[in-house]
Amino acid sequence: MTRWIMLLAVLAPLAFMPAQAHAEERWFQVEMLVFARTQNTGGEHWRLDVRPEYPRDHVRYRTSGASLPDNASNPDRQALRQGAWQALPDDRLSLTNMRQQMERSGEYRSLFHSSWRQPMRERDQTLPVHIQGGRELPPDPALYRSSFSDSSFSDSDADTYDEAPPLDGSPQYELQGTLNLSVSRFLHIDPNLWFTRVDRDNQRYYVNIDQSRRMRSDELHYIDHPLFGIIVKVTR
Repeated sequence: MTRWIMLLAVLAPLAFMPAQAHAEERWFQVEMLVFARTQNTGGEHWRLDVRPEYPRDHVRYRTSGASLPDNASNPDRQALRQGAWQALPDDRLSLTNMRQQMERSGEYRSLFHSSWRQPMRERDQTLPVHIQGGRELPPDPALYRSSFSDSSFSDSDADTYDEAPPLDGSPQYELQGTLNLSVSRFLHIDPNLWFTRVDRDNQRYYVNIDQSRRMRSDELHYIDHPLFGIIVKVTR
């Protein structure tokens, strides 16, 4: 009997560890504004053979509701039940005035503006968030999954990355891609966003932003590109 009492005394604290770990998990509000430039960009030339590629396993963020991949972890499923990656109401947006001023200038056009809350974890424990926005486009035949055979990716890469979207009737938008947010000593943002343009010959091409940034909570961060840009703010 004494041995059982001693064993229970050792195991009892362990029973509360998941709940305590969850209680200590850090949640942040993410607000992101993505915009396109409407002015002439100075005659830059962009490759026509580049296609959108981003991690296949991601949180699918939509203002109508988020969804997780089939292999999502239990902490991610619990976070979703607690309201993670759900679009916050417009009165929670802090960049609305900035967006309106940019649009009134005639130099910028909004592609995506939304805000949500999510837990922040180490990078290897974090699912990227997939977003889309801007104008809806007809499907691009060049985005067939079979195009992997013409790419430089290995078979293992094909298991990790998606050429998006597949031609399954799903709509395609000007803006698509993922945003990975993680925390260690600092917050880190790793965007992999793709913007679709059409050249003078009516040929579609894709450009992307994939600049990793270290940031602090409550700071406004701007990530630039000649054709589009990202403004992001992360707060507790």
